[in-house]
Amino acid sequence: MARVQNPILFSSYFGLKPGVLEASGLIDPFLNVDTQLFIDPTLLEKSSNEIIKEKALSAFRKHFSDFLRLLEISEREGDAAWKAARRLLDLSEPADNGLGYGGSGRSGSSRPEAIRETILRTSKEIVTLGSKDPEMLGLMGFFEENVGPDTISDFTTRVIVEQLSEITENFCLTNGIPTSDKDGQSKFSLPSFAFGRGKKKYVLLVPSDIVRELPISNDPSEIYQAISFNQKFREKVNSFLAGHEKITTIERKEAVRKAALESVDLFSSFLKSIKDYNQAYSQDDDPLGYRRLKEVLQSDIKTFKVDKKFDLSGGPEKILEVVHETINAFRQHVENGNLWEALWANGIPKKERASQLIYFAIADCFCKANDIDISPEANMGGGPIDFKFSKGYEARVLVEMKRSNGTVKHGYEKQLEFYKEAAKTSFGIFVIIDYGDLGNKLLTIQKIRSERLEAGEVASDIVVIDATQKQSASKRA
Repeated sequence: MARVQNPILFSSYFGLKPGVLEASGLIDPFLNVDTQLFIDPTLLEKSSNEIIKEKALSAFRKHFSDFLRLLEISEREGDAAWKAARRLLDLSEPADNGLGYGGSGRSGSSRPEAIRETILRTSKEIVTLGSKDPEMLGLMGFFEENVGPDTISDFTTRVIVEQLSEITENFCLTNGIPTSDKDGQSKFSLPSFAFGRGKKKYVLLVPSDIVRELPISNDPSEIYQAISFNQKFREKVNSFLAGHEKITTIERKEAVRKAALESVDLFSSFLKSIKDYNQAYSQDDDPLGYRRLKEVLQSDIKTFKVDKKFDLSGGPEKILEVVHETINAFRQHVENGNLWEALWANGIPKKERASQLIYFAIADCFCKANDIDISPEANMGGGPIDFKFSKGYEARVLVEMKRSNGTVKHGYEKQLEFYKEAAKTSFGIFVIIDYGDLGNKLLTIQKIRSERLEAGEVASDIVVIDATQKQSASKRA
């Protein structure tokens, strides 16, 4: 499980004022952990960045037009044309762009060869239908379960790396950030950061309007929204689902795949529907909370300082006390400040990850402001985030955070206990972000806790944070 401590923002590392990157239409990436956003090639032509819209889009279409042309003339797998197409589909890790599922260190390796062969076969099937649109490569996640968003994002990055390098160098020159040529042969020079033992990594900056949270292939509900205005394609999908009383996600995706690959006309209309529907990650709605996470990390940490002194020599009980203080700081900002606003978008609660990431930032700032010799450690993989606070080998405290409409009982009764067992600790805190729909779930887990305590067992603490919509703090005052 990929974990990260002490996240470092590009802007902080190079001494930029907050908001400079965003004002330039670029993502402010972390240098030591990936942000779960992905370059979507179907967004290139919608970009407001002229280098992307003209040069990068042209480079992408040229590269993958060549790729599809080779597959078209290939007569069998493994022949010369097939091998040449395979060479054009480079799935190795590209230069660092701060995106994906990576964790601390953000290192990666080439994808398994089987994934590349899968993409080759599916692309060949589509070419045989008669479609030669190079942006079909962005749809591989619809048709193959093993082709993830990071794979699509990375092979796109490799193809448009020169244009991303030009954008990066231009920004750095404008803002006085030092750059250097990685290998002495590159057309553009890039900024780099040291990450220990004399090693450094080069960084690419990415326009914010070519990334998505996840390709919609990962969300069947979005697929149906995308095709809702395409009557012919929608009817074909529904015909494959006729007679199914209860339709599963797998069945829906399979029906979409069968419909799209039935004819070149259906595939072309499907591709058009997706391209028309696709939108970049909304920096304003910020469903994952990245903007507020960065704002907290860039804030004056003196605002998190408290008068209380913390002595960690007392073992996990004292660390537990510190962790409760970090949660209390988060709760104060949500319940008595305006932080609750960062947990909602257009009247709808944001995803669980938003509250988790913002808490992580507050906990990190709290520990630094109060000179506490521990830092929150969070997994930043593709699944739910959990947090660990530790001092030495044995003193560990875990935090699990859930939305009130989520699997609260399972999270408290099973999930947190699993994490505690894996971390070899008995100390845990279960935090519920209550959006007003908690119902009887709190009573259920309070009963579980009481029963464990009565049986002489160690039971994790429970904290509820009221994240319901409120008037602004100024109006309440």
